[in-house]
Amino acid sequence: MKKSKSTETGSSESVSILFEIKAFFTSVRTTVFLLFAIAFGAILGTIIPQGETLDRIAISGNPFLYRLALIFDINNVFRSWWFTVLLTLLTLNILGCLFRRLPLIFQDWRSRDTKSSFTLHFRSILGSQELKDKLMSVGQTIMGSSPKVSEAPDQTHYSWDRQKIYLLGFPLIHVGIIVILLGSMVGAYWGFKGHVMIAEGDSTNKFSLIPSNETRKTPFTIIVDSFKLVKYPTGEPKEFRSDVRLSQNGKDVVSGSILVNHPLTYEGISLFQSDYRVVGIKNIKLSFKTKEGSSSEKVFDPHQEIDIPGADAKLKTLSLDPGTMAQGTGIQLNIIGNTDKPKLISIYQKDQKTLDINGVQIRFLGFTPLYATGLQIGYDPGVRVVWLGCSMLVFGFILTLFTNLQKLSIELNSSKTGTNVTISGRSRKLRKEFRQKVEGEFLGISELEKQN
Repeated sequence: MKKSKSTETGSSESVSILFEIKAFFTSVRTTVFLLFAIAFGAILGTIIPQGETLDRIAISGNPFLYRLALIFDINNVFRSWWFTVLLTLLTLNILGCLFRRLPLIFQDWRSRDTKSSFTLHFRSILGSQELKDKLMSVGQTIMGSSPKVSEAPDQTHYSWDRQKIYLLGFPLIHVGIIVILLGSMVGAYWGFKGHVMIAEGDSTNKFSLIPSNETRKTPFTIIVDSFKLVKYPTGEPKEFRSDVRLSQNGKDVVSGSILVNHPLTYEGISLFQSDYRVVGIKNIKLSFKTKEGSSSEKVFDPHQEIDIPGADAKLKTLSLDPGTMAQGTGIQLNIIGNTDKPKLISIYQKDQKTLDINGVQIRFLGFTPLYATGLQIGYDPGVRVVWLGCSMLVFGFILTLFTNLQKLSIELNSSKTGTNVTISGRSRKLRKEFRQKVEGEFLGISELEKQN
């Protein structure tokens, strides 16, 4: 007998534990808690700089921050173990809520749910068939379709269902959220993000992973044809754009312009405009005025040695001088040939006086910088899964907001003194309006006498 009691106790404890687990994963409180926890994690991931390596955090000299990063991955929140656990629990919680409601949805879809939001009782002295025809006609007018009919001795039942598609809204919303969560986890663990800096005219298929700086290769070569920078009158950047081509197996497969928030995507890999920097000089522009008064301008490569028109000398650019606000940008020139000027000389854009070389007046007009464009490379294999989930979510909301499940049931019970009529109905939305419509239509039949 003791053994039996022990067995019963153990069994009841197991049932109790299973019940607690089921209650946890089907509770709305659990959903609210998990949503707040995930929102808190997302805030941390936004405030705390992401992508820092543990080595850099260790160098910073903050041991507490290093321990947090080591245990909780606060430098990589969205791929951390605890954020993944929260997303997994939320997925299971939504699944639990969905499975709890599915039997009721199936029952409602098959019209086995007998719940009603209102019930009306009438009595008629009409003959059975005449009454049936009138009631069916009114029901069809209200619901816009023919009823399902079931008959038994002295009893007839009519039932209508309208816009049952409303019932799909709830499962679509929940499944859509689950699909979005799964897609985000797929992208977080199997996707990557990197960065590459490419000068105008150069090409590469290598990039550095963020944050590990590990070198990876793209399945295509990125060729930067040009980089264009547009500035405001104040000198601040207004727009920067990279014109690129992607080459695979020696052939160009796609080309286009990459701007901020306008990436170029090929084979699931997206190239985003990230930043830029000046890495050299593309060309220099000088003006020359000879003794005879003829003027000319020359645009040339900074490494190119050119003749000075009207002078027995040549010049070559050695370096670019940022200068000052008063002077403007300048260049250092190497003068080659018979001249009374020093071989090395600097001239600036804002100089009032020109450089005189053997009677030829030289003025520095400006230069075209050579830019390197910074491209962020991203690959997210879960993006299509996320789009699928978003589509399901939107369609589920449309069904929930713009459709309305309505049910109408009429039951006739015949007796020797007349026919008892019971009319019941249910509307998921606008319940009061639906009842008033049904009551008004059926009270219009003069042979029906409402029973209180």
